[in-house]
Amino acid sequence: MVGKIMGTKQTGFEITGTDLKFIAVITMLIDHMGVALVANMIRQGIEHIGRMAFPIYCYMLVEGFLHTRNIKKYGLRLLLVALISEIPFNLVSRSTLFTFERNNVLWELLVGLIVLYVTSEIEKKPIDIKLLNIYKLLVLIAGMLFAYLTNLDYGPGGICCIAVMYAWRGNGTKMDRLISFATGVAVLAVCDGSIEAWAFLMLIPMYFYEGNRGLDNKALRLFFYLFYPVHLLILGLIANLFIL
Repeated sequence: MVGKIMGTKQTGFEITGTDLKFIAVITMLIDHMGVALVANMIRQGIEHIGRMAFPIYCYMLVEGFLHTRNIKKYGLRLLLVALISEIPFNLVSRSTLFTFERNNVLWELLVGLIVLYVTSEIEKKPIDIKLLNIYKLLVLIAGMLFAYLTNLDYGPGGICCIAVMYAWRGNGTKMDRLISFATGVAVLAVCDGSIEAWAFLMLIPMYFYEGNRGLDNKALRLFFYLFYPVHLLILGLIANLFIL
């Protein structure tokens, strides 16, 4: 965005946190339309675009964790959206209302948030650095194991991506942000397959991200939270009632 946002005067082109969320929403929608509505041959190309959404959500989760005033409310909001998203997610991914074969990405973000919270609490303890790193590694392993056992959408790789982005957050400079994001994407590519490497393209908008939130109000926050379950419900109903 160009100009004045939230009282901060800006010069030149800048992408804000809100802009990144809109990019994630659009690429996620394209991905899910491919899963629900498009033939397999075309779907493969669409999925490459969809790989760009999840790392943005991971990065914005880390940003949200670092800046939220109330981590409990943040977690409860993720929990609520995860619960109401499960049936729409099942409709799109498995054409059924109830299944435990795979669980939606909001659970992944919630578990990732818990891992970040426990890790940050450990970091506050006055203990030896080696012991500190062992404790942090155990927390990460526990989160990854939980993601694996509960069939979360991105599995252990998603939790590791979030933890790595947090660990490499640095001091918040542009280079720190780019390294943090790129390292998380690299982890996803290793854990979940080379297709995840398409998310490296998001380094382009990330380059123009200066850490500013951008436009923010209650209506916009509600939109971002509800977009996930609502668009899945619509796509699931179309796919199961009109196509299949």
